[in-house]
Amino acid sequence: MKIVSLLPSSTEIVCQLGLSDKLVGISHECDHPTSIAHLPRLTSSRVDYSGKSDSIHQSVMELLKTSVSVYDLNMELLAELNPDFIITQDLCDVCAVSFDQVQAACNDYLDSNAKIISLKPKTLENIWSDIDHVAKELNVVSAGSNFKVQANQRIESIQNKIKQAQVPRKQIITIEWLDPIMAGGMWVPEMIEIAGGEALLVKEGDLALTLDYSALEKIDPEVVVIKPCGFKLDQTIRELDVIRENIPWKNWRAYKNNKMFLVDGNAYFNRPGPRIVDSIEILAYCAFPELFPDLKNRFSDDIIQLQEGMELASR
Repeated sequence: MKIVSLLPSSTEIVCQLGLSDKLVGISHECDHPTSIAHLPRLTSSRVDYSGKSDSIHQSVMELLKTSVSVYDLNMELLAELNPDFIITQDLCDVCAVSFDQVQAACNDYLDSNAKIISLKPKTLENIWSDIDHVAKELNVVSAGSNFKVQANQRIESIQNKIKQAQVPRKQIITIEWLDPIMAGGMWVPEMIEIAGGEALLVKEGDLALTLDYSALEKIDPEVVVIKPCGFKLDQTIRELDVIRENIPWKNWRAYKNNKMFLVDGNAYFNRPGPRIVDSIEILAYCAFPELFPDLKNRFSDDIIQLQEGMELASR
C-alpha cells in the first residue's frame, strides 16, 4: 500500500492508525510526527506565510479573487510516486490543495486506480467520522476504534473533573487570526463546551467569524486563547503589538484575571486530527488551571500566559 497525504491532519491520522511506513508523499506543511520529515513533499504555497498576519491575509484574498489556487501540486512527482490512496480535503481552499486540483491530477497524470479519500470536517463528530472513514478505507478498523476509545476516555476525564468541582462555566473566545481578528468556529465551540466553557459569538459548525473592534467591545470573555491558524508560538509572539492594538483587552475579565493565553496554533486546534484531543485538554487547563496542573506540565512548551500589559508571563 502506498499513501499520499496532502494535509497535515491526515498525515497525523495515518500515523495514528499505525501506517506511517505506508506514506510515500506528504504536503509541505506536514511536520508531525517528526518521523515523516524525510518524505517527499508534493505541495507548495504561493503565499509567504513567514510575514505578518495582515499581509498574509491580503495575499490569500488576492489569489482567491483571481481564482488562482493558493497552493501548487507537483503533478510529476505525484505520477512518479503512483500512490494507491490520496488523502485530501474538500472544505477550504485556504487550508490546503483543493479537491478539484487533486481530482484533475489523478485524471491527467495517474495511470493507476488511485483512490481519493476526501475529508470535510466541520464539527467534532465529523473529525471522529473522518478518522473512522480513513481507518476503514485503509483496512485498519481496529486502530481507528482504539483511538476513539482512548479519545473518549480523555474527554470523559476532563468532563468528570469539571463536574465534580462544580465550577461555573467560563465564557471563552478563541482567536484564530490576528489581522483581521477572527474567532475560531467549526469544531472549536464544541471543544469549549467539553472544557467547561461557553463559546462567545460562534456556534458549532460556523466558519471563523471576522470581528471588528466595536464587536469585540461588546463582549467580556473570562478566558481568551489566541492560536492563529498555522502560527507557531514564536510567530504569534512577534505580533503581540498587533494583538494589543486589535482587541480591547484592557476591558476584558480575561486580562484582569490573567486568563489570556497564547497557544501553538500550528500544532493544535486548527488540525482536525488526533491532536484535537490535546487541544481540548489545553482549553480545559486555560479555563481551570487549578483543576489541571498536570496539563500545564505536559503542554508547557506550547502555552504562554500573558500578564500585566499583555507581556509574556514566561517563555
